[in-house]
Amino acid sequence: MRIPVVAAGLVCLAVSSAQAAGKESYASARATCLAQAGTTEVIFSARKATYAQGYAYKQCMTAKGHNVVVRKGDASRLY
Repeated sequence: MRIPVVAAGLVCLAVSSAQAAGKESYASARATCLAQAGTTEVIFSARKATYAQGYAYKQCMTAKGHNVVVRKGDASRLY
C-alpha cells in the first residue's frame, strides 16, 4: 500500500516544481512576448524583426524567467 502512495507523491512534486518556480511554459511565453513585441514567429525566426522588437522580446522573456539570446540577421548576437 505504501509504494503507490509514495510514487504518486513523487509525480505530484515533479509536475508542480515548474509551476512552483513561477515559470510559464517556453512556448506560451514566446507567443505572448512576440505578440507584445509586435511581431510574428515567422518574421522573428527569419530575423526580419526590428531591433526594438528584439529588445522588447528579450525584456519580456527575461521577465517571464526565460534566458534568451536575440541575434541580428547576420547571426551575430544583439541582446
